[in-house]
Amino acid sequence: MDLKNILSSNNDGENVTVHKKSSFSHVKKSNTTNYSNKNEIDDLLEQEKQNLYYKSWNKLDNSTKNNLLKNYVLLEKNEKNLDEKEELLLMNLLIKNLKKISKVSEVEYNQEECKIIKINNLKYNELERTYTLNIIEKKQKTSNSNKSKSRLDKFIK
Repeated sequence: MDLKNILSSNNDGENVTVHKKSSFSHVKKSNTTNYSNKNEIDDLLEQEKQNLYYKSWNKLDNSTKNNLLKNYVLLEKNEKNLDEKEELLLMNLLIKNLKKISKVSEVEYNQEECKIIKINNLKYNELERTYTLNIIEKKQKTSNSNKSKSRLDKFIK
């Protein structure tokens, strides 16, 4: 049916259904100041927060990794007596290259203690007191090796 025909038709009562509002009088409204439910939710959130760090390195989200990297930088600062500038440089280096150190093989992470033991590609130069991150990038394949050779190419080589 066309809307034009529906509006112009005189059959008001035919094919028209009226839906009544359902009443929810039988449902009791929950008390919003029910503290036992809030405590349960708070406990669940606290438990989730504690279990957040007990995953393998590659399963952790970036914010969790950032927190762990900050703890690692503090350990390095105490171990190597870094000043604030060196600490900030190390932190910036690690955070900027977070995606490049996301594999399990690149970071030794202790799940039980929830702390980074060692970052394998991180090198410390004691003379200059600087850190460098040696990241090995994958070599890209050349496009020629994927193409099939023509008869002439096979004959020439």
